[in-house]
Amino acid sequence: MVSSGHAEPRARPSSPFSDREDACHFPCEEAGLLEAVTSSGDASDSSEVLQGRSVIVGPHRVNLYTAKSRADDLDPDDLGLHIWPGTHAMAYILLDLEQQGSLTGRSLLDVGCGTGFIGLLARLAGCGDAVLSDREEKALCAARINLEANPDALKGHGSVVVKALSWGRNAVDEVGADTFSLVLLSEVLYVAQPTCVPWSLDADDVAELARLTKAKLAPDGDAWVTYGNREEGGG
Repeated sequence: MVSSGHAEPRARPSSPFSDREDACHFPCEEAGLLEAVTSSGDASDSSEVLQGRSVIVGPHRVNLYTAKSRADDLDPDDLGLHIWPGTHAMAYILLDLEQQGSLTGRSLLDVGCGTGFIGLLARLAGCGDAVLSDREEKALCAARINLEANPDALKGHGSVVVKALSWGRNAVDEVGADTFSLVLLSEVLYVAQPTCVPWSLDADDVAELARLTKAKLAPDGDAWVTYGNREEGGG
């Protein structure tokens, strides 16, 4: 059974970045760890340029590379290179689970990992073997870049790998038959807002995602889903 839940809301910490939807709202500072990094890993091509920052999430510091451009200026396939509202919610859920001692040693699958931020945070918070997965090659590359930038996430028990995984039409599955104690799905469901997202929520797509989640979840596992409400009038 797929379970979901929500953490108690916390006060949003101050951030030097703007309050637009795709901004990072955790305390952070620019981190000049890499120069001219692109989402393909090749600084000579025309892929989306990534900006580096050091993000403080609870007791953890994450070196994070995200798209430098605003979301409205990105191609739809590059939207995973941003930190979205549902990602912030998932981060707070992980902090609460860490405080409860509920993450230690658990195997993890981060579905639609984008930059890999959530999966890396989960590792720092105590998870064991972890797979960061996405469909888009640029997101997979960004996740690898961020994994390399966070050597502390590789310490301790278990491994961290980046693999392709998607659902629905032309599905890809490099994860195979492995199942996980914890499956995280942050911002993997979309509607037609913001305007840079050119599609609406599709019932068949949701059903395929649910089937994928059930297949990857261990019998005693938990799945957490977060989504930032973008419908008109939503909060």
